[in-house]
Amino acid sequence: MHGVVAWLMATRVRAIFAAAVLAILALTPLFVTWLPGAFIVLLGLRGSQPVSEVKGALVAGATLSWLLLSVGAGPVPAMLVAVALIVPPLLVGRLMARGGTLSSAFQFATAAALVMLVGVHLVLSDPPGVWQPFVERLAADLDRMATMMSSTGSGWHPGDAELREAASAFVNWGVVAWLLLFNTVAAAAVGLYLHGRELGVARLGPEFRQLQAGRTLASAAVVVALLAAVTRWDFASDASRLLLGAFVLQGLGLLHAARALLGLGTGWLVGAYVLLFVPFAALFVEGALAVCGFLDNWFPLRAKLAARAVKMKARGG
Repeated sequence: MHGVVAWLMATRVRAIFAAAVLAILALTPLFVTWLPGAFIVLLGLRGSQPVSEVKGALVAGATLSWLLLSVGAGPVPAMLVAVALIVPPLLVGRLMARGGTLSSAFQFATAAALVMLVGVHLVLSDPPGVWQPFVERLAADLDRMATMMSSTGSGWHPGDAELREAASAFVNWGVVAWLLLFNTVAAAAVGLYLHGRELGVARLGPEFRQLQAGRTLASAAVVVALLAAVTRWDFASDASRLLLGAFVLQGLGLLHAARALLGLGTGWLVGAYVLLFVPFAALFVEGALAVCGFLDNWFPLRAKLAARAVKMKARGG
C-alpha cells in the first residue's frame, strides 16, 4: 500500500489520475465510498503536494458527477452525491493540516451532519416523504422474506404497518447523515494513517484512541433523544440516529484505548468488530458501544483504564 501511494504521489499527473480512478472505485459495490475522500485528506496533510487538495477534490467530484449522470442520475442528485462524498473530507483534511486532531475533525463532521439535517427539515415540506418509494420497496422485500419464514412453520407474519415501520428505520435522513459522517471519518482516518506511514510515525492509532465527540454534542444528544421520545418529531428522531452512530464510533475508539492500556490481545477486539455485522448481536454490541461512548464524554474513562493498567502491572511485578 505504501509503495503504491508513493508511486501515485510522485508526479502531478499521477496524483490527478489517482483522484479520478479512486472516484470511479467509490461507486463500485465494494463499500469504499471513502476512497477519494481519503486521498484528498492525504493531499491536504502533505501540504498540497504534488497537487493541491482542492484540485484533487475537483477532479474526483467531476468524475463522480459524470459517472452518475452516465447511469441515469439527474444533474441535481449527481451534484449532491459528489458534494457529499468530497467536500466534507476536503474540509476535515484542511482542519487536520492546520493542527487539528482526528477528534476535532470528528466533532466538526458530526456538527456539520447535524446542520445538514436542520437544513433538510427546513427546506423540505415532507422530509420523510422523500424516501417513501425506497421505504415501500424495502417493505416489499421484507414482506417476501417474512412470507418465506412463515412458510417454514413460524406461523407469524407482520402486517403492512409493521413492515413499513421497520423499513423506515433503515431508510431515513438520520441514516443518511450517519453514513455521510462515517464516510468522512473513515476518509480522515485512512488519510491520516497513510500520512503517518509516509512520515514513519504512528498517527492514526493514538488519535483514534482519543476520539471524543465532546460534551456539547453529548448534551445535544440528550435533548434530541428526549424530544424524539416525547414529541416523535422527525428531526429529533433523525438527529438521535446520527448521534447514536457518532457515539458508536467513540465507543470503538474507547475499545481500542482499553486494548492498548490494558495490554490485551487482538482476538476479542476482532470479535467485537465481527459481531457488529451479525444480526441481533449487532444491536447489543452497538448499544454497549454507544453507551460507553456517551459516558466517555462525562467521565474520565481512559484515566480509569490507565489507573487500572498501573495496578495490574504493580500486581504482576
